[in-house]
Amino acid sequence: MEHLIGPVLGGLALLAASTAFGIPMIRKIVTVREAKHELRAGSAGFLRSIAGWAVVVIWLLATWYVATIVGDWFATGDLGGAVERSMRRLQIVFEIVISLMALN
Repeated sequence: MEHLIGPVLGGLALLAASTAFGIPMIRKIVTVREAKHELRAGSAGFLRSIAGWAVVVIWLLATWYVATIVGDWFATGDLGGAVERSMRRLQIVFEIVISLMALN
């Protein structure tokens, strides 16, 4: 059970740091978007505001990606191996995105 304490604490620290850094930015973006656009479903303002959520998605993906590296590093103790495995994960995510884009 003691070998799990490091990865759990590392993950919680990363989550706390990313939340402390990201939430004020996201709150400001949402407030500005709401002030500029009418957010009724089906309105042009609503459709344009969905594009603004790309910032939120990018922030979440970046946080997840760094968390996988840190968690893998804490679990195995091998930073080089963790980075190599994270590159493989990133390649898989890119292949999924490309295949989804090909459907449209």
